[in-house]
Amino acid sequence: MYKLNQKETPIFSVLKDVYAAREVIPFHVPGHKQGAGVEKEFYDFMGPNPFKIDVTIFEMVDGLHNPKTHIKRALELAADAYGARESFFCINGTSGAIQAMIMSAVKAGDKILVPRNTHKSVNAGVILSGAQPVYMDPEIDHENGIAHGVAPETVERTLRENPDASAVLIINPTYYGVATDLKKIVEIVHEYDIPLLVDEAHGPHLRFSEELPLSAMEAGADACAQSTHKIIGAMTQGSILHVQGDRISYGKMRQVLSLLQTTSPSYILLASLDCARKQIALDGADLIKKSIERADILREEINKIDGFKCFGREVLDGMGKYSFDPTKIAISARDLGLTGYQLERIFVDKYNIQPELSDFYNVLLVTTFGDTLKSHESVIAAVKEISNETKHEGEIPTFKDIPNVPEMEQNPREAFFSEKTRTRLEEAVGAISGEFIMAYPPGIPILCPGERITEEIIDYVEDLKKAGLSVQGLEDVNLENINIIQEIDAVYLFVEKVQNFILGVPFNLGAAVTGTEFAIDYLFGEYPELKNVIELIEPVREDENLFDKRLKFVNSVISTSKVLAERTRELVTSGYRPIVVGGDHSISLGSISGLLAEKRDAGVIWIDAHADMNTADTSPSGNIHGMVLAALMGHGDAKLTRLNKGNFLDPKKVLLFGARDLDPGELNFIEKYGVNLITHDEVLEMGLVAALEKAKEMLQVEELHISFDLDSVDPNFAPGVSVPVNDGFEKEEILEIFSILFENYKITSVDIVELNPLTDKDGKSVDFVKELIDFLDGVGR
Repeated sequence: MYKLNQKETPIFSVLKDVYAAREVIPFHVPGHKQGAGVEKEFYDFMGPNPFKIDVTIFEMVDGLHNPKTHIKRALELAADAYGARESFFCINGTSGAIQAMIMSAVKAGDKILVPRNTHKSVNAGVILSGAQPVYMDPEIDHENGIAHGVAPETVERTLRENPDASAVLIINPTYYGVATDLKKIVEIVHEYDIPLLVDEAHGPHLRFSEELPLSAMEAGADACAQSTHKIIGAMTQGSILHVQGDRISYGKMRQVLSLLQTTSPSYILLASLDCARKQIALDGADLIKKSIERADILREEINKIDGFKCFGREVLDGMGKYSFDPTKIAISARDLGLTGYQLERIFVDKYNIQPELSDFYNVLLVTTFGDTLKSHESVIAAVKEISNETKHEGEIPTFKDIPNVPEMEQNPREAFFSEKTRTRLEEAVGAISGEFIMAYPPGIPILCPGERITEEIIDYVEDLKKAGLSVQGLEDVNLENINIIQEIDAVYLFVEKVQNFILGVPFNLGAAVTGTEFAIDYLFGEYPELKNVIELIEPVREDENLFDKRLKFVNSVISTSKVLAERTRELVTSGYRPIVVGGDHSISLGSISGLLAEKRDAGVIWIDAHADMNTADTSPSGNIHGMVLAALMGHGDAKLTRLNKGNFLDPKKVLLFGARDLDPGELNFIEKYGVNLITHDEVLEMGLVAALEKAKEMLQVEELHISFDLDSVDPNFAPGVSVPVNDGFEKEEILEIFSILFENYKITSVDIVELNPLTDKDGKSVDFVKELIDFLDGVGR
């Protein structure tokens, strides 16, 4: 079943058997120094061991944001256990994981389909991303007063109405244990070639039992966020985010998680995730089987008691109520005249039983394999006593169907940043809401921030108040006032969407090395879907003087560059951002010349192990890919410099970043003409973020072209290049560089060059190029 040894606990083992066992002398944070500085009463209660493994990031224990050893292995084990391509530990709960999932799939202005009854973390993710939510109505259970899943038919209809949607999010299962037909929804969503995201907070155990609803990864969803702490053995705040397929950028996911998660993660939580994975992988089937058996008995016994009801599989209808997790026990004493809120107070105050939650009709008990037979017997005894002692005190009102979803005037991000004004509820008709209004039952927002308040909604709220039903969300607990957004205070965020246009240039004559001419075919072979998004620029092969060792294949380089320059110019004029994939670095002569024809003030950042600033007089090889940048600045042979018709780059607007192999002629050129330079050694010395801050000071431009050569990356991570140089950037660093550049500049165009399939190993380089393409698709300014 598993490919890896699931008995391993890499994080916990290194903390316990290495760090704690060695009795390391701690001159690092946290300040309690293995418990010695902890308040005595707290220490006596907790005992010594938690403090012994409460450490920070250093090499011995690995780091969460850039895992290389123990944490990396633990993540691989988690992915293996759950059937994911990659898994990520999230130590700020599933709320943070859901936000990261959304921000990795959509950007500002994108549409995302979400259920109307989503968790607040989904709303937070939508606000953070700037996306436009399109709400889908869940199936309503009038008898039990709750909302279940969204039916596949609803997803299909909503996608037909919104074919430009960028992602869909579904809950699997709901808080009450009911799941929709997730596999069918996966098929529907993937017909549109967009990702399906799953809030699987209540499903970290699903994969390990055939008696439970199908898990998101098994159903084929692209990503899911699971609360490992809710149902199985991790500590509170411990969650896992799983990803598979190629519709979400893994690099973007790592970037977003690094943005959202603390730089001081709790290693106690990480260790608990590590051990919880081991437990569920090895013993989950047996543990869950026992948990289900006990839950079924508990439900059966409760349903025998007068005045009590506990729904189960009988609610399933094959649509939004497709399957059921029986470990969720929703108890209703409605027939006794008790609301769920009243029943919870009785459980807590009289019987010392703390339910997970209560709503107007129900109390929800979350049962797990951590429960004992005695705890279940306590619930049954309490329910029997409540039934015997409670006098029926009147009918619990039945809720009305909720109003139609109102018109959205602002997206949630706009509404969040708009100033609010308090006004009387009855006077708010026609205004934009600055708050949620939630109706319980069934636990669905009837109004969200940014939506237009209707008379129907105000009347509905008044009806709920008269009926004694629960209305939540308003700041005013008396339900008399609501915060609105006046038109003059409404914030509307203009999103400038620059669409990428990818050009593929399979060219190698600038390097005179075989391989890069096959780069685009290599990409198409590994990722056939790119055939639909990459426009091919056919190389122009001219007659050459094969005895010319100073400018090898110059005629073919110039002719191909002319074609590329004209196509680049057309795209820039039409408002596109050209992404040029090659092919050796000589093709940048065409891409940058085309850009400069329209944007003469643009700057260039050259991310390369080499400077490519030789001329025919200084080049040791005569290969033109090493002369491109000099030619673009107007220096070198006239055959090369005349291509951009006098629109030369200003050396002060050029930055060579990360170079680590410079020829003497290039060093002289840099010094003579004042080209900006930050070497790879300088990046290591300053740190990446500081180096990019220095780059920002050097490059005083608004618009920037990124020319990225794969040989700037360490060959261990991207071996498929024509001229490899030892060391270099890691892949995650390149993604961070791109991300920061997009934040600091308006990126006009991008080169991704020197992909050579003949020197690639295990697809590392081609996978990274695809990751970069995905990253660029998800970022813009």
